[in-house]
Order: sequence, then structure tokens, then C-alpha cells
Amino acid sequence: MKKYDYILAGGGCAGLSLVYHLLDSSLKNSQILILEPTLGEVPNKTWCYWNTAALPIHPEAARFSWNSFYLQQGKQQHQHGLEKLSYYHLNSHDFYAHVLEKIKNFPNVHFLKAEVSAIRCIENEVYVETNTSETYSSSYVFDSRNFVSNENQNILNQVFIGLRIKSQTAVFDPNSMGLMDFDTASSSDFDFIYTLPFSSQEALIEYTAYTSETRGEEALLSSLKDFLQQKYGELAYEITFQESGQIPMTTRVQPQTSGPRHVRIGTAAGWTKPSTGYTFAQIQENCNQLVTRLEKGATQDLRFPRKSRFIFYDNILLSIAHHWPKRLPEVFINLFSTSSPDLVFRFLSEKTTFWEELKLLSRLKFGIFLKGLTRYGTY
Repeated sequence: MKKYDYILAGGGCAGLSLVYHLLDSSLKNSQILILEPTLGEVPNKTWCYWNTAALPIHPEAARFSWNSFYLQQGKQQHQHGLEKLSYYHLNSHDFYAHVLEKIKNFPNVHFLKAEVSAIRCIENEVYVETNTSETYSSSYVFDSRNFVSNENQNILNQVFIGLRIKSQTAVFDPNSMGLMDFDTASSSDFDFIYTLPFSSQEALIEYTAYTSETRGEEALLSSLKDFLQQKYGELAYEITFQESGQIPMTTRVQPQTSGPRHVRIGTAAGWTKPSTGYTFAQIQENCNQLVTRLEKGATQDLRFPRKSRFIFYDNILLSIAHHWPKRLPEVFINLFSTSSPDLVFRFLSEKTTFWEELKLLSRLKFGIFLKGLTRYGTY
């Protein structure tokens, strides 16, 4: 049985990010094994985040950012500018290429195309069994395998489909991204269009819905193309990239493990913001802190529980999303119209103080939030 210092159960964004941070630390010579059943396949994904500067893991040649954005409902467009923050975009192919290129310089990092079938902790050792009938041991296992709810209640999901299109005519404003455009076909869910313009002729346009129902890719694509027709008319364009996905929007994540040295990371650990679906920046922050704690020899303090007040805020918003989804456009417009966008984004990143939150929340229209409280629960 081969022993490693660290085993990664999953080689997606969270797993590769943790390896990247390990290789930038005093632990860079550790023996690392990455177990991934889809090894060699790069999923089509887009990750976005806001920050004062691009994150170190973000390759310099693949940086797109905006300092202005809008929310649109009907003919009314709410334009907002950012002061200290920028909104960044990263394509998964650029991310994988960047991290894998770094890993090439470290022969102590090993990849294996295999699926984890069981993880067992015995004292200070963790044993990982795979579908190839092999067993490996390590001091720690970091597990980013897909989140699965053990509860029977309906979970709200953020489902989306996106197309990167290149048009024959100039139709986009590359200086301002569309955070939320609510001019979508009528549905019972909360849905919106998200637009990232890379030039006057090229943009990533995504149709997003918060829903507890099954929404097939064809239906989502049809809704997106209907929007394009409605917004831009008979626009001639080619599709250069397509992505789709589903993000669980829940505060009920309970990262079950087999022991303290079996550590969940990524969405499986609750690192996804339940009310918005953003994950990438939190992954980088937590991976950086995780490596710092490992360098100090910590064995118990390897989890990152959220502050209870942010869980409370998320459950209020999720209660509205479950019971009154068509009220959410006014909630987001109200939120960004009454406070500085930088403060709102810091609030959504859970970086605000309690007094900043009181100031922000006191400016909002209370009615829908009071309704949310009447149906408050753990969503």
C-alpha cells in the first residue's frame, strides 16, 4: 500500500486550488495524490469573483475585469460603478492549464484516474479505497466530491446555461457588464440574464434560474435564445463556448466525514454562498488558510464554519426565493440602489462588520423581508 502526505479526492477547482496553494508553501515537497475519475477532461465552466486585485491563481494572460455593471428591469437600467473593487472573469480551461503547468515542475504530485469508493480514518491514518480495488493511505484526505443532500426536502438550485458568442456587428458595451437583466420570458421561478462583454462584438451571455424543479438543458437554451432574439433582434453570431451547470443553494450542507483528517473542501464543505452561488474566491481564501494551518501542524482546526448571522441572512433570502421568487428583482435592485456597490459586494462576501450590515439593511424596504421571516427556516 502506497502512502502519501495528502490525497485529494477530486481534481476539480477546489482540489487543484488546494494543490496550487500547497505548492506555494513550505509543504511543496509533500507527496500528493490526486484521484479524479474524469482525469484529462476539462469541464466548460466560468468562475467570477470581485476583489481589489486579481487573485494570484488567476493567470495574467486570461484576466478580464469590469468596474461598472447594471441591473435591468423593463426599460429601466440601473447603472452602478465600483470604486475599490473589480469584477473578474476566469475560464476553466485557462485555470486548468495554469495550475497543471505549475504542477509539472513538481514530480511529487501524482495523478490517478480512479473513483473513490470509500474513505476510512484509523487513528492518524486515512485509507482511501478506489473502484480499481486499490487502497492508498495518507495523513490527510481532502474531499471535494459532489455535494449530495441527505435530506428529503426540496433544495433550490441555481441552474444555468451560457453561450460565448461572437457577433458580426458591434452590439455590446465592453465597459459595463450585466449583473442581472430581468427581461426574461415569464416563468414561476426567479430568472435573469447575466452578460459579460469582452468586446463590442463578443460576450458570454447566461440564462440563470433559481428553481427546485428540473430544468433541462434544451429548455434553458431555448430561454436564452429567446432572450437574444428579444434583446438583439436577428443577430448573426457564432458560438465559441457553451457551459451549463447546477449549483445547490442551501444552508443545510453538513460535510460528513470519517474523521478529523478527512476534510471536505469546495461546495461539498459549504464554501458556496447559498444565496448567490459564488464559490471561487471563497475556495482560494479557504485553501490558503488551510495550508497555513497545515504548516503550523494543526489537525483539528481544518474546517471553516460560517458566522451564524450570515446563515440567517441567507435563509431569509432563500425563504423569499422559495415562496415569492418574483419579488427578488426588486430586492436586488433595492439592495444595490441604497448602498455603495462595494459595500454590497463585501456584504455578499461576508466581509462586512455587524455595524456595516445594520447600516446596509436599515436602508432596505422591509416588507418582503418581514414576509420572509414568517416562513423562516433552514433552507
